[in-house]
This record gives sequence, structure tokens and C-alpha cells, in this order.
Amino acid sequence: MLREVKDNGATYRVDELEGLPEFNRRWNLLSLEEQVTIEAEINRRLDELVNSPDPNWGSITNTSLEGGKSNPTTGEPGNWERTPFQPLYYICGESHQLAGMFFGSVWKKVIIARREQWVGIRFDPTFLQRGITLMGKTYFLSS
Repeated sequence: MLREVKDNGATYRVDELEGLPEFNRRWNLLSLEEQVTIEAEINRRLDELVNSPDPNWGSITNTSLEGGKSNPTTGEPGNWERTPFQPLYYICGESHQLAGMFFGSVWKKVIIARREQWVGIRFDPTFLQRGITLMGKTYFLSS
């Protein structure tokens, strides 16, 4: 379940992605196996976050940080080669920017379907008290 925070602080429930038909046109370019593998990896990362929250941050994730993590095979940050996310790059015309935005939409799709209540927020700066601005959407577990 997902609730999002508007610029004015109001929250609203999100039951499906905005622009779902457009999302599905691109998503359906992937094989069912690729879709399942991508969603399983996102769920694995979210499960890990829920089960072992960071002592300083709790259960918080940001799609830009997730997309920029070091590749376990190459060690390069932001490189999805030989990861479950590599097919996203190809269905987005090998555009890093478009693939990154689509990656964020896939995360949102997975979070909407989860049983926990997540809150999504995007402000500039993202964490005013810490002086941190993140490009992607930040999600955290509702208390």
C-alpha cells in the first residue's frame, strides 16, 4: 500500500501507477520471466530493508540511490549490466535517463502491491534538516 505526500503536506492513497497504459506498453516489451525477475529483486531489497532497518535512517529507500548502487559483477555504480535490471535499459532505447525514470516507476508499482504501508515523497531538498537532495522518489515505512 502506498500513500504519497503532496507539496502542501497533504497525503493521498495511490492504488495504481499514473499513466498505467503507457507504463504497460513498455513493461510488456519484457518477457514474463524478465518481469518476474525484476519484481522479485525489488521485493528482495524491500524485504531486506523492512527486516533490517538502518539504525540511523530506518526503513527508507530512494529510487536514485537504488539505481546507482554498485553492480555486483562489475563494481561500477549505476551499471545494470548482468543484473535483473539490465532489460530496462534496452526497452528504454538504451537511454540512461529514461531507464532510470522507468526503474522508478517499476519500484512504485511493486511498492503499491505490498502489504506494508509505504509513504512516497519527493521534495527539494528531500531531507531539509540534513541538507540532502535526492533526484528519485524517496519511500519510507509508515509508523
